[in-house]
Amino acid sequence: MGRVKIARKSTFIDMTAMSDVTVLLLTFFMLTSTFLSKEPATVITPASVSTEKVQETNVLQVLVSPKGQVWLTMNNDTSAQWSNAKMRVAMLDEVTQLYNAQHKNKISFTPAQKATFSKLGAFGVPLSQMGEFLSLADEPEGLTKMDQWLAGEDNNPKHISGIPIAKENNEDNLNEFQLWIKAARQAGNDNLSQAMKDGAGVAIKADQNTSFDIIHMVMDNLQTVRQNKFTLLTALKAGGE
Repeated sequence: MGRVKIARKSTFIDMTAMSDVTVLLLTFFMLTSTFLSKEPATVITPASVSTEKVQETNVLQVLVSPKGQVWLTMNNDTSAQWSNAKMRVAMLDEVTQLYNAQHKNKISFTPAQKATFSKLGAFGVPLSQMGEFLSLADEPEGLTKMDQWLAGEDNNPKHISGIPIAKENNEDNLNEFQLWIKAARQAGNDNLSQAMKDGAGVAIKADQNTSFDIIHMVMDNLQTVRQNKFTLLTALKAGGE
C-alpha cells in the first residue's frame, strides 16, 4: 500500500510584535544616549583601576594631544537657561572682556560668529584668530575647513591649532588658556562655578604619550587661576593587567 503524502503548508510567523519592540528599544536608546563630541585629535588616555565616573553636565573638559595642543569642550546643563549653546556664547563674551582688558589689540565677534561658536564641540585657536576661524562657517565646505584647521591639516602655516598655554610676554597677564578657565567660572552659571570649585567641573583628558612637562604646564595654568581641584580622565584597566 502506498505511503500517504501529507500536504506541506508554509509556516507563518507574525513579526509585528517583535518589530514594535525593536522600534521602541531603538527610540529609547536614541533619546537617552549621550553623543560624543567630535574631537580634533585622537587621544588614548592612560589606564587606571579607578571606577569613579565623571559627571556628564557642568564640566569643562581640557583635551591635550600627544603634541601638546590644548582644546576645550563644554558639557553643560540641559535646561533652557544654561544650554550648551548659551553657555558657550556667555563664555565667549566673558573671555573677550578679559582679553581686551589686558591687550591693546582688541577683539570682537559678530552675532553670526557667536552663533557659530555656540554650535562648536571642541574649540581652541588663539583668540586673535578666532574671528577668522568662525567666519569659515559661511564658506563652501566651511565645517570641513574648520575641522582641518583644528586638526592642523589645512596647510596654512599662519593658522594655529590649540589654545596658547605659555606665559604672556607681560608675565603679569594671564595667558589665553587661563582666561578661558576664568571665563567659564565667571560666565554666570552658578552650577558650573560650584562644580569647578568642588573639582568636578574641570576634567583633563590627555594622551598617554603626552609629555609630562606639558601636563604639568596645564596643571600649573589651572592652579594659577586658583583652579586647584580637577579630574584626570583615564581608561579602565582590564583585569589581570
